[in-house]
Amino acid sequence: MGQSKTAVETYEITLEPSGKTITVKEGQTILDAAIRNGVQVAYGCRHGSCSACKCQVLDGEYEIMDRVSEYSLMSFEREEGFTLMCSTLAESDLVIEVDEEESDLPFYAVHDFEAEVVENKACTHDIHIVKLKLQEPESIEYASGQFFEFDIPGLKDTRAYSLANKYRDGNILEFHIKRVPDGKGSNYMCDLQAGDVVSGSGPYGNMQLRNRDKDLIFIAGGSGMAPIKSLLEDLFSQSFEKEAWFFYGARTKNDLYLTEEWQELAKRHPNFHFVPALSNHDPSEEWDGEVGFIADVIGRKLDNMQDMDAYLCGPPIMIETACDVLYKGGVKGNNISFDEF
Repeated sequence: MGQSKTAVETYEITLEPSGKTITVKEGQTILDAAIRNGVQVAYGCRHGSCSACKCQVLDGEYEIMDRVSEYSLMSFEREEGFTLMCSTLAESDLVIEVDEEESDLPFYAVHDFEAEVVENKACTHDIHIVKLKLQEPESIEYASGQFFEFDIPGLKDTRAYSLANKYRDGNILEFHIKRVPDGKGSNYMCDLQAGDVVSGSGPYGNMQLRNRDKDLIFIAGGSGMAPIKSLLEDLFSQSFEKEAWFFYGARTKNDLYLTEEWQELAKRHPNFHFVPALSNHDPSEEWDGEVGFIADVIGRKLDNMQDMDAYLCGPPIMIETACDVLYKGGVKGNNISFDEF
């Protein structure tokens, strides 16, 4: 006779001040339970680093996972009951105080999934384009700019990768993966072969197109092109009459990819401007484009950015320097969305 499965313990979490209640399973983070129940709360990295999902526990027992650093959650905050929802496990019923977001953006339910690899193509020396076909479920609706998380064999934590194409029912899912030396997650993803099956969950993330009636700035570095590509596909799938700028930073010509696709888009849409820039250009190589760090290039190309929205994806230093230029140009902080890695 087969052994019966042990029932999974569940706890009730009450959210104040709204009074909503959600159920969390043993071993499930508070954040995962919230977003799977359609509760819209602020979050970012989902792995205890960014502090975006901070809340205060008013009653009940809980455990904070080891991945939360002292920088992300100070000792005095822990003593006052503050924690990060993405890295907190309930050990009893809880009452927590958290700001629920009021957003005009659509909410997409999170699903666990399995998908088959249909293509893995190296497009630079360290960036792969991996395409997947969902198996279970056969389709997951998502917004351009969002990301999925993948299970990595041998690792407890998942790895997050942004979708690089606009949602179409039953369509192929595209991801851009940068291979990191000794990176277990990126090497696993970059080594996938057609026919392999991967698993994970999604969609996650709040970087979505907010307003099509404004001039827009898109900024990316390296594989950060992925969510920007998805956002631009979404933008130009409908009528768009304002101006859209895409600034893309790479080290050398060998680090550029999909440039022909962007140049073709610019030919079809005169209001789209693609500006690639090389930060480590070799003068012996032929190059008639921009040279320098992408933040400096933005400052040279655009001097008045008031009333514009901006979307960024790339490494932290790129996000920081680009945001400085955007602020100086007149872009308001609440009109900037970014995803850093």
